[in-house]
Amino acid sequence: MKNTFPLIIVLGLSPTGLYAVRELGRAGFQLLGVTDQPACGTASRMLSHPDEFWMVEDDQYLLQKLIDVGAKESSPPVLMPTSDRYIEFVAENYDALAKVFILQQSYSPDFVYNLLEKGRFYRLCADHGLPAPGIWYPNSRQELADLAEQLPFPCILKPKLIHLAVKFLKGKKVLLANNREKYLQIINKIPDGLGGWVIQEIIPGPESNIILLAGYFDSNSDPVEIFTARKLRQYPPGFGSASLVESETDSEIIDASVKFLKGIGFKGICGTEFKRDPRDGCLKVIEINPRPTLWFHLSHASGKRIVETACRDLTGFPVESTVLQRDGVVWRYALKDLYSELFYIFKGKKFVFPPPELPSNTGRNGRTWAVYDPDDPRPAWAEPLHYLKKFFTRI
Repeated sequence: MKNTFPLIIVLGLSPTGLYAVRELGRAGFQLLGVTDQPACGTASRMLSHPDEFWMVEDDQYLLQKLIDVGAKESSPPVLMPTSDRYIEFVAENYDALAKVFILQQSYSPDFVYNLLEKGRFYRLCADHGLPAPGIWYPNSRQELADLAEQLPFPCILKPKLIHLAVKFLKGKKVLLANNREKYLQIINKIPDGLGGWVIQEIIPGPESNIILLAGYFDSNSDPVEIFTARKLRQYPPGFGSASLVESETDSEIIDASVKFLKGIGFKGICGTEFKRDPRDGCLKVIEINPRPTLWFHLSHASGKRIVETACRDLTGFPVESTVLQRDGVVWRYALKDLYSELFYIFKGKKFVFPPPELPSNTGRNGRTWAVYDPDDPRPAWAEPLHYLKKFFTRI
């Protein structure tokens, strides 16, 4: 069986790519990994191509290597990007890659940037009646000031051109305004010449109000495999990626996600994120990623096979019968979640979000981890070594 499947090239070998490698490797696919920096996924025993992985920083060189290896295969390989960096790479080179590889149709540049660029994404949501946080685009400090009386609070501010504002931000990626007074204090300190800004409404309430969906939609934009979960904590707290997630069936996010994605003609793998707004009880979309996301291994541990289903369907192999997901399974990104847990213990009272509401029986049906896997142990050793290398390189 292992030799009947075509080659899958996984772009990105962070814990997200590691999930894809493990799920596809266990299904019998031949795998080649690609990364532009040291990553835990390079240590996985599931990489079965003779090269195992490439570490390539130059995109033009990578493009040529991919075309060369793809052209040598007896059947077209599948490209599986697992980060926004590689989504953009595929979109920018879509026509050249599509001649050699099987690509998910939603990676075309005309489509993918509607999801990746916040302004275009929220306009798309408005066109399809999907509730979303408010977003504004002031182009000057005067326009920032003019918005003070109409903005909902709390909100975050971030520059359109981050490189111009590095010194002003002092290491932060966004500026948080809990109220109008804080907002005015921030804009009064903004120097001239930093360009335009993006202001985004923050949906209040704990991180545990965030509901997640993982799915694969076929060439007719029909959902083939769907999985849902609840985010319990994230790293960094409040404005980061998932660090603690529990599988939980939620029909409301399924209905909202399927209606929207079918409406826009989405075809491929996606992860959607919604948050319930305590002010009106409405689920509001935060983002939709056209790729696997960090917490997707929870879907595998709960009985779903998102990436395997996608690759089977894309390559013309039968899609195995779906099963009901198993609820009550917990996924944790251990070191990062420990930081977030301690943050809420020691600093949570002064934070913009209240501490997450954790179920008393969390993990009742099992636990899984972002990197650790007893059947594939080397990535769990490799990841802390990469962090140490980064630390010493910086100092």
